[in-house]
Amino acid sequence: MLRSMLVGVSLMLLVASAVQAEGLLDSVKAGEPVRVGFAEQEPFIVSGPNDQLIGYEADLLKAVLAKFSKSELKGVPTQFGALIPGLQAKRFDVIASDLYIRPDRCKLVAFAEPTHIVNDGIVVPAGNPKGIHSYTDIAKDPTLKVGYLTGGGPIADHALASGVKPEQLVTLPDVASLFAAVKTGRIDVFLNTAVTVAATLKTANDPALERALPFAQAVIDGKPAVGVGSFAFRREDQDFVDAFNKHLVELLRSGEAARIAQPYGFTAEDIPNGDLKLNSLCAG
Repeated sequence: MLRSMLVGVSLMLLVASAVQAEGLLDSVKAGEPVRVGFAEQEPFIVSGPNDQLIGYEADLLKAVLAKFSKSELKGVPTQFGALIPGLQAKRFDVIASDLYIRPDRCKLVAFAEPTHIVNDGIVVPAGNPKGIHSYTDIAKDPTLKVGYLTGGGPIADHALASGVKPEQLVTLPDVASLFAAVKTGRIDVFLNTAVTVAATLKTANDPALERALPFAQAVIDGKPAVGVGSFAFRREDQDFVDAFNKHLVELLRSGEAARIAQPYGFTAEDIPNGDLKLNSLCAG
């Protein structure tokens, strides 16, 4: 009796170990759903009707996965600042939320090859009463407050590199909160990618808000600062990332990624052609 129980327990442990050992590549090849961690951010990814994921990153992710799997996407909405911790805690399998590639993040997650290159933009009260058209304008007036998404450190770095003081920066959890903060005067500027600023203002259709045009980009080390983003996976799923990258680069080089992005307001210049490499961005 005791021997039978021990054999049964051993079998259970072996099965549990096998399940735990199954990585993302195995589960995707088996057609299991891919859990997508995202923060609502047009035009990259939002939750649409029937919980379908919509946006450039959602459509591109589907296109890459279709090359080697029948897996469907299952959205896991979260706040932007909780994306990397949620990935590491295995709440989801991939981050698809305009996550910029930068050396410190490369130590925490396994990025796919770059999928987009974007400039900065700002939302201000209608009429832009304080005449803000650059980071320099903000730096010259220390009373101005600049809001950005919690966890969006890279875009804040552009402001800091241009002379904006840390005490001028305010973080809020989502786009709706930042819009409200501009309207109530809690902040003077909402800073985000230009393509997101354009898309969210179009959706909001709020006459109290507008995009400040023109808006001069930050210059760091003599070059205009841009944000380069991609999907992110757990580092232990590097075998999956390698397989994913093979098909992603094919879509970038063929121009298919740019065609996927075009309906969402991206230009061909916003989408890499496969020549911009992850390693160069992770190295700093």
